[in-house]
Amino acid sequence: MVEQIVFADIEKALVTFLTAKLAAVSDSAVVVTKVPESRPARMVRVSRNDRKARVDVEDREGRRGAQLVLDRPRVLFECFDDAGNAAGLAALVRGVVNAAAPGRIGTVWCDHVEDAGEENDTDPVTAAPRYTIVTDLIVRGTVLA
Repeated sequence: MVEQIVFADIEKALVTFLTAKLAAVSDSAVVVTKVPESRPARMVRVSRNDRKARVDVEDREGRRGAQLVLDRPRVLFECFDDAGNAAGLAALVRGVVNAAAPGRIGTVWCDHVEDAGEENDTDPVTAAPRYTIVTDLIVRGTVLA
């Protein structure tokens, strides 16, 4: 019988985690999953983006399966700062996230963080200064009884 695994909402976990970490260093950035109608001047948007396929040893050798208790979310962090320091905010977020593993991101155990890099990516709609960070996480799920 295949185990039933439940994975946490990684976006929600990261919002809570980053909010606490940024507050601990007196950073005023607002962390969200959806951009509010009135966007804060300094903000981080967290979104899971698994559209780009990964091909690694587990996939090549057919070892990934339903019995595996791991989830591999690809997460996009969009860092905005109207005062012109989106790069600084991105560097801070990148450092906090990269230091999270191995360890807990809220209630989620994170085994590994693979940093795929950051990019100067001015918002094409609003022309707001923005840096984006792409990160692959390996997190554990919970086995249902």
